[in-house]
Amino acid sequence: MKTKWLLLTGVLAALVYVGTVILGGLLRPDYSHLTQPISELTATGAPNKLLLDVLFLAYNVLVIAFGIGVFQRTSSTGTGKLSGIVAAVSLIITGLCGALLQLFFSQDPGGAKAAETTTGTLHIVFAGIAALSSMIAMLAAAWWFRKQPELKAYVPYTVISFVIMLVSGGFGAGAATSGFSLFGVVERITIGTLIVWLFVISFRLYKLASIDGHSTTPTGALRGAAGD
Repeated sequence: MKTKWLLLTGVLAALVYVGTVILGGLLRPDYSHLTQPISELTATGAPNKLLLDVLFLAYNVLVIAFGIGVFQRTSSTGTGKLSGIVAAVSLIITGLCGALLQLFFSQDPGGAKAAETTTGTLHIVFAGIAALSSMIAMLAAAWWFRKQPELKAYVPYTVISFVIMLVSGGFGAGAATSGFSLFGVVERITIGTLIVWLFVISFRLYKLASIDGHSTTPTGALRGAAGD
């Protein structure tokens, strides 16, 4: 598959995720986006679990595809390869962990506070790894963007997104076990920041790849000729 189409999968991933969360809430009138975690939609025994598992799995597959696209993109550039590769691998790890959650490690009913089974405990572990790898992806991407003239403008946005995820994610980790009444809001700030970032960066990288595809001399080649 062409790199530019892989880069577009980040946009598709964001749309699938948002659509799935909205659909899950609509199919379950007793569900509250304000107080309940997103994972509660696919917790063990949850209604519509199979449908939502498939949709969330599709999201994670798209994130993996986006990570592969980023890897291919960084491999063709002459500067900042290492940081770009770290970002790409971190995105792939994020998608893989998310896929494992949907396939094998459902949340126990009641969330992290009520985790009683090995499956529920591993859900928390893999969710934590996915959160950490997504933030590493942001930091590495910000460093990579510094080396790319056409992406430098996205460095502040990426750093701000990282800080929001760090703060809200840290607060959310405590809120999940303390029974904070608006945990759903906190979690959606954290995950929503990542989803919007995926959409924005994916679309920008796709547009750049499209421009490169219509150019006789790819911008990556020009940067490589110019050196670091």
